[in-house]
Amino acid sequence: MKHAEAQSVVLARMAESRAELIAAHMADEPMRIARAPRRALPASARPAPWFLRTPNAELIALALVGVAILGLRRTVQTAVGAGLSASTHRAFGDLLNALRE
Repeated sequence: MKHAEAQSVVLARMAESRAELIAAHMADEPMRIARAPRRALPASARPAPWFLRTPNAELIALALVGVAILGLRRTVQTAVGAGLSASTHRAFGDLLNALRE
């Protein structure tokens, strides 16, 4: 068998395989559903403001409540104190874990 004949046989098999794959894909393809027209959302279902859609929305709400109840100065003092305490605790914990190993 010459090179041209072998090449034509391979190309014919490739064309058959391609046709089978396309037919199988078309059979498995899900039905297309047309989009329904959108309706205007009522006021209660509208998206929330950007600061309520953030991952830190709870922290923002907590800060606002703290400012309303304790005042700005006391809220900042409490937040900074808690942050420093947690940071210091984590640093000492990492140091002790490093010494143990």
